[in-house]
Amino acid sequence: MYLFKKKVLFSALMLVLGVGLISNQASAQEKANGKLYGKVVDKATGQALSGVEVTLQGADQKATTGDKGMYAFKSLEAGNYTVVIEADGYQKWEKEVNVTAEGKQLMIKLKPQKE
Repeated sequence: MYLFKKKVLFSALMLVLGVGLISNQASAQEKANGKLYGKVVDKATGQALSGVEVTLQGADQKATTGDKGMYAFKSLEAGNYTVVIEADGYQKWEKEVNVTAEGKQLMIKLKPQKE
């Protein structure tokens, strides 16, 4: 009888530890798989802007838009970040965004500077 109780207790302990490890792995994966992506365009014309540097504060990352104005930040932890763009000929653009594990798409429309 004593041996049976010991086996049951050991099995229950292993089950709890196993569930805890699986839960921690899932949580760690969820934190690091968010992404932020989108397109930068001229607000007046809708034309894609290439070569624009997009800064992601809170992650200390930068991305440069490609020929079609697209940018992407991958492997982000879920949370709040600030997106900042300072491009020649355009007004500074800044916005706080919340990135989730599913990711976040953000279209950025830059206003030309006033002369």
